[in-house]
Amino acid sequence: MRTFLAVEIEPYIKNKIEESQEIIADSESSNIKFVEVENIHLTLKFFGEIDEDKLEQITDIINKTLKNYKEYTIKVVNIGAFPNIYNPRVIWTGIKDKNNTTIKLIEDLDKKFNKIGFKKEKNYVPHITIGRVKNISDKEKLSQTLKNLKKKYHGKMEVKKIYIKSSTLTHSGPIYQNIKEFDL
Repeated sequence: MRTFLAVEIEPYIKNKIEESQEIIADSESSNIKFVEVENIHLTLKFFGEIDEDKLEQITDIINKTLKNYKEYTIKVVNIGAFPNIYNPRVIWTGIKDKNNTTIKLIEDLDKKFNKIGFKKEKNYVPHITIGRVKNISDKEKLSQTLKNLKKKYHGKMEVKKIYIKSSTLTHSGPIYQNIKEFDL
């Protein structure tokens, strides 16, 4: 099964993100495939295809690691793009938290996942992907729209749980399903 580890985003924040998606879409400067509102999430680690044995190993690592963490608050803020707003391929909104807990959690888990065969992440920037740029008809217009949204605040929420999710790819887009749930 194709899987990843994620934080679910509160519905009111998803609605704010959808408003940002609409502003970007209204700029009529590109062909962008926006992430469906129900699929908006914060990915902590993408595992790809795994079997039941690997799922058990991952579950064990998460359970042991989360003993060192408690729930915390994140702010969903800013709009940016990879590689940058002048040549956007992926449009995202950022995650900020008081003590960089999200980054610490990801790095802690990543070291342990690496020991069971997963590639380590480099310079992880916590973000929520909100759209993928297919092509740009007016680069200047899209860049200006992204600049105008740069400081956009989408809300704050408590991170109390993380989930292993499965991803089933279909012609109309991915379908995500929670496989396992973990409390912080």
